[in-house]
Amino acid sequence: MTEVDGRLRALFELDGQRSGSDLTPLGSGDTLIAVLEQLARAASPPAALAAALGLAEQEPKAWETLAAHNEGIGRLAAVAGASVPLADLLLRSATAREMLMGDLDAWTVDVVRNRAAGDVAAADDPAIALAGLQRLGTLRIALRDLMGLINTPTAAAELSALADGIISAAFDVVTTNCDADMAVIAMGKLGGRELNYVSDVDVLFVSGESSDGDGVARDLLHLLGRMTPQGRVYEIDANLRPEGRDGPLVRSLDAYGAYYDRWAKTWEFQALLKARPMCGDAQVGERFLELIQPYVWPDRLEDGAVAEIQKMKGAVERSSAVRRAGARQVKLAPGGLRDIEFAVQLLQLVHGRADPRLRTPNTLAGLAALAEGGYVDDGDANLFDDAYQFLRTVEHRVQLRRLRRTHVVPSDDRVRRQVARACGFRDIRAADALNQFDRELARVQGYVRRLHEKLFYRPLLTRYGQLTAREQRQFGPGLNEQAARERLAALGFAAPQRAVQHLDALVNGTSRLTRVLATALPTILPALAASPDPDGGLVEFRSLCDRLVHNPTLLTTLRDAPPSGELLATLLGRSRRIGEWMVRHPDLISRLGDPASLDRPFDAKAISAQIDAVQRRGGAAEQVAEAVGRRLRRELVWIAIRDLAGRAEVDEVAGHLSTVAEAVLEAATRLANETHGLRVAVIGLGKLGGRELSYASDLDLMVVFDPPDARDAALATVERIVSLVSRIAPSAPALTVDLGLRPEGRDGALARSLDSYERYYERWAQPWEFLALTTARVVAGDRELGALWCERVMPRVYENPVSAERLTQVRTMKARVERERAGGSRPKPGLIDLKLGWGSLSDIEWTAQLFALMHGGRDERLRARGTRPLLAAAHETGLLDERQYRWLLDGWHFLARLRNALYLMGERHSSLLPAKMETRAHVAQVLGYEAPGIQQLDEELQRTMRRVRKVHQQVFY
Repeated sequence: MTEVDGRLRALFELDGQRSGSDLTPLGSGDTLIAVLEQLARAASPPAALAAALGLAEQEPKAWETLAAHNEGIGRLAAVAGASVPLADLLLRSATAREMLMGDLDAWTVDVVRNRAAGDVAAADDPAIALAGLQRLGTLRIALRDLMGLINTPTAAAELSALADGIISAAFDVVTTNCDADMAVIAMGKLGGRELNYVSDVDVLFVSGESSDGDGVARDLLHLLGRMTPQGRVYEIDANLRPEGRDGPLVRSLDAYGAYYDRWAKTWEFQALLKARPMCGDAQVGERFLELIQPYVWPDRLEDGAVAEIQKMKGAVERSSAVRRAGARQVKLAPGGLRDIEFAVQLLQLVHGRADPRLRTPNTLAGLAALAEGGYVDDGDANLFDDAYQFLRTVEHRVQLRRLRRTHVVPSDDRVRRQVARACGFRDIRAADALNQFDRELARVQGYVRRLHEKLFYRPLLTRYGQLTAREQRQFGPGLNEQAARERLAALGFAAPQRAVQHLDALVNGTSRLTRVLATALPTILPALAASPDPDGGLVEFRSLCDRLVHNPTLLTTLRDAPPSGELLATLLGRSRRIGEWMVRHPDLISRLGDPASLDRPFDAKAISAQIDAVQRRGGAAEQVAEAVGRRLRRELVWIAIRDLAGRAEVDEVAGHLSTVAEAVLEAATRLANETHGLRVAVIGLGKLGGRELSYASDLDLMVVFDPPDARDAALATVERIVSLVSRIAPSAPALTVDLGLRPEGRDGALARSLDSYERYYERWAQPWEFLALTTARVVAGDRELGALWCERVMPRVYENPVSAERLTQVRTMKARVERERAGGSRPKPGLIDLKLGWGSLSDIEWTAQLFALMHGGRDERLRARGTRPLLAAAHETGLLDERQYRWLLDGWHFLARLRNALYLMGERHSSLLPAKMETRAHVAQVLGYEAPGIQQLDEELQRTMRRVRKVHQQVFY
C-alpha cells in the first residue's frame, strides 16, 4: 500500500498516523486508486474522503453499488467536497443517494408541486415533508451545478422553481378547507428567478374582494417557517409590504393602491420591479401586476427619485456588514453584486418607462435588454454579465459549505481554498488555486466598481428621469411622423418636416450608434432647439453621426455623458464649422463633459514639450510637420469649442490662438532650416505681434537671416516655412502666412539681413511702416538674432521728438484707408464693417499705435505691443481719460467677440455684419442675448461704434 500511502498524504492532507490500510472499506488495488483519484478532484479532498468512508462504513452495500458506478463517485466527491450538510444528507437518505447514480434532469415547478403534494399526503407533518423535499431539491440542483451541467444563472432559476413549487404546495395545504381569494406575490431574488442556495424568500400577500386572507397568510408563514428536524422549509420575509413590520400582513388591491398613491417611497417602487404572481388566485395576482405598473413605470419620475436611489445605495455601502467584512462581502461591498443590481435596476426604472423591453425582474435579462436597446455599451454589459455570474458563483459556493445565509468570503486560507476549488480554480505552475481566486475576485470587484460608478452615477439618469415617457418615445425607432413634426415645431424648428427626415435617418438603422441615438435624442433636441440655429444644428448633427457612425468616442459620449451630448448639440447649433472640425478630431467630443477641461487655461509649456518630443523622434520634415500639426490643430479646435461654450473670454481666445500660431511657426522654422550655419528669426507683426489674433487673422511676418551671404538659402528657407505652416495648420481655423508688411511689400525680398533691414528703415521706409512696427516682436527662430534685429530697427520707430511729417502722413493714410477700403466715411445701409468702417476695430488699433509712435520715444510704457496694453499705457500716462479708455477697450472686446462669432458661424466675410435678420439673430444668441436679440445687438453695436468713433476723432486727429 506504499503507493496509496504517498497519494493519501499528497492529496488528502492526512497525517502520518493514517495509511492506506485504513481505507479498506473503499476497496483495494486499482479500484481504490481510481476512487481516490475521483475524490481528489473535489473542492476539499479530505471532506470528500471523509464522506466516502462514512458511507462505506455505514452503508457498505450502498457503497459497493456506488463504487461500481464511476460517475457516482464523481458526484459524491463534487457535493461532499463543497458542502458538509449535503454530504450528511447523502449519508442519511437513500432517496438522496439515488441522485448519485440516477438521472439529473431539472425539476420544473409543476414537478416539484406534484412531488410535494404526494409527500405531504404520505406524511404526518406537512412541514417535515416539505423541508425534506426542499433539501432533496437543493441537493439535485447542487449536483447539476457542481458537476458543470448548468451555469450559475440556471442554478438560480432552478432554485427559484424549487421555491415556487414548494410554496405553491404549501399554499394548497393551508387552503385545503377554504376558498382563499388571495395571491402570493414573489419579490426580490425569488421574483427575479435568481434565488440563492440559502436566501430569504420575499413575498407580498394580496387579497381579493371576498376575504382579507390574513389567516391564510399566517398559516402559510407558520408552515414554511416552523422548525423541523431538517430545519425550516424557507425563511419567509414579508417585510417588503407597505409599512413593513408595522403594516397589515395582507392588503386588498384598493388598499395597496391607496398606499402607493400617498405614502410609498422610491425604494418601494424599485422593489416592485421584481414583483410577479407566484401562487394563489391568478386573477388577483394579475390585477396586482396591472395595479403597480403606473407606480413602477410612471410617466415622469418624482423629483429627486434618482438621487434618492443613489443615496440609498451609498447607505448600503456604509452598513455594518460591509464595515466588518470589507471586500470579502461579495454582495454589499463596493464592487459587489449590489453594484450590478442597483445599476441595472436604476437604468430600468429610468428608461423602462418608455421602453417595455426593459421591464423584466431578472438582473441578467434586464442587462441584456439594456444592451440591446443601446442604453449600455455591449462591452460594459458583457463585463457586468461575466462579473455577476462570477460573484454569484462565489456567493453560492460560500453558502453551500454550511448551507448558511452568508455573503462573506472566509478569511481562513484553508476554507477559502476550498471555495476557490469549488469555483473551478486549480493549482498551476504559475499560481495555486487560492492565489488565482484572490486575484480574480479583486480584479472583478475593481472593474465592477468602475462600471457601477460610470453607469449608476452618470448624469444621463437624472436627465432622463426628468423627461416624460412620451418625450422619451417621441423620437425613437418607428417615430410617429405627425407627432414628431408637431413636437419639433413646438420646439422651434423652422422646417419640422425636413427635421423629421433627419431624425428618421438617425434612429432607424442597425448600427449601435442608431440604438444610442434613439435614447439620446430626447435630451439632445431641446439643446438644439435652444441654440440659434436648430435646423442647421440638426443637419450638422446628422452629418457628424453619419461620418462617425463607427467611432466609439461619439457613441460612448452620447450614451454615457449626456451633458457632453447636449453641449455638442449646442455647439453645432451655434457654428457651422465646428462639426467639420470635430470629424477630424473626434477625440475632443469625449472632453466636452469635463468642466475642468473646458475651464483649464492653455498650457503653452506642455504643448512646446510635446512638439519637442515629436521633433526629436526625427523623420522627414513633412511627416514631422503633420505629426506636430495634428496636435496643434486640436488646440485650435479646442479653443473654438471653449469659446462657443462660453468658457473663454475674447482676451483668452486671442492669447490662445496667438500661442498656437507661434508654436506652428516655431516648428515650421526648425524643420525648414536645413542649411548649416544659417540663422533665421521670424518677426511677428499686426495681431500676431500684439498677441490679439482672431480666428480669421493672417499671420503677418518678416524674416531676418544671418550671415548676409546666405541670401539664397534664407529665401529657400522662408518658402519652406510658408509651405510647412500650411501643412501643419491647413484649416480649423486657417493660419495663413502674410509677408506683405515686409520692406517693399510684395515686390521686396522674402527675407533680409540685419544690415539690409537697417538700411531700408533708415532711408526708404514710409511712415505707415513704422506704425506697423509698433507691434513687432520675435515669435520664432533664433531668439538672439531676433533680439539684435529689435536693437537695430526699433529705435527708428520711436523718435523723440516724433516728426510732424510722420504723424501727418499716418493720419492721411488712415483717412485714405477709410475712403478707399471701407466704402467711404459711412457704411453701406444694413452692412456694417467691423474691421475698417467708422467706429470699427481699425479706429481703435490705429489710435493705440499712433500713441506708440507719438510718445514711445519718450516713455517706454508706450512701447507695449498690442492694442489693449497700449490703451492701458495711454490711460496710465494721461493720454486717455477714464471714459475714453473704457469706450475704446470695451469697443475692442465687443467688436473682436462679434468678428469671432461671425467666423465660427461660417460667415464668409467675418468682418462684415450682414443685414440679414436670420444672421443677426443667430450672432446675437451666440453672444448671449436673449432670443431673438436683434434689437439689443443693434443697439449695443451702434452705441459702441459711435463711442469708438468719437474718441478716435478726438485723439487721433
